[in-house]
Amino acid sequence: MSDYLKTKNVKEQLKFNQNKNGFVCDNSNRAIIDIGAENYDDIFSQFCYKGGDTLSSNLVEYLQQKANAIPLEYDLTMRFHVKGANEEKRNEISLAVKENYKSAILGIEKRMKRTLIFSMWFLLIGLVFCTTYLLLSNIISKPISYLLDLLAWVFLWEGIDAFFLDRRFMQLEKYKLYRLFSAKIETIEFEPY
Repeated sequence: MSDYLKTKNVKEQLKFNQNKNGFVCDNSNRAIIDIGAENYDDIFSQFCYKGGDTLSSNLVEYLQQKANAIPLEYDLTMRFHVKGANEEKRNEISLAVKENYKSAILGIEKRMKRTLIFSMWFLLIGLVFCTTYLLLSNIISKPISYLLDLLAWVFLWEGIDAFFLDRRFMQLEKYKLYRLFSAKIETIEFEPY
């Protein structure tokens, strides 16, 4: 058997194992995250007053862990296994999920905006130091010249790092949160093991 066929066969087996062991898809090719909640109130934060409008932190952590294991090209379906599953419970869960991830997405957007402003200020300050260095490098002493060069480099580097790298990571995090926000919510009857 040629090396190409061996490699292709191994890749197909890995893909099969990943789908088989990593996650399950429904008929519309959406990855399913199963959430077992024998006690319906466990879905919501213990601090909720009169009804569940905030997801429990344990559930949020669980959902993010499961979603991170599923490739980004798959849309998600959250399947809640609860006692007395009905449309009202599905709506309450859906509202809490939407509210949780909506506020997280808005928080990331604010951070991205602040990072953009930060990076623009640092780039501007870096350019001022760089221009000052270039204009005065032959006139001023070497230690001051080195200081201006160092300050220009530091401010330019931090501005570029914030603009290209930090914002990129935030965009990826925002996309992951949006995927959880837009997940299809299902409730089915809880069945003990």
